[in-house]
Amino acid sequence: MHTVCEDSLLASPLIIDLAVIAEFFSRVEYRTSKSEEFTGFYSVLSILSYWLKAPLTRPGTEPVNGLGKQRAALENILRALIGMAPNNEMKYVLQLHC
Repeated sequence: MHTVCEDSLLASPLIIDLAVIAEFFSRVEYRTSKSEEFTGFYSVLSILSYWLKAPLTRPGTEPVNGLGKQRAALENILRALIGMAPNNEMKYVLQLHC
């Protein structure tokens, strides 16, 4: 790999992570209960928004610009890929106040 990281060589692992995650998510296909055809993500760049500044989203969809929200979304996508339920911390807040 060749990179021209003039500000810091510490960015090289980040570039490698981006390439690996982009390649991984380019292979993922999903379908909803309403469709019979499998389809890929609109753009893997929306998933990479955790590492980058501006997420690219499907037209008409609002981007998520919060780092914590982007991390939670990425974590829940990965959990869904292995068949786990999404992680929702709100259940703990509700239990404390009830």
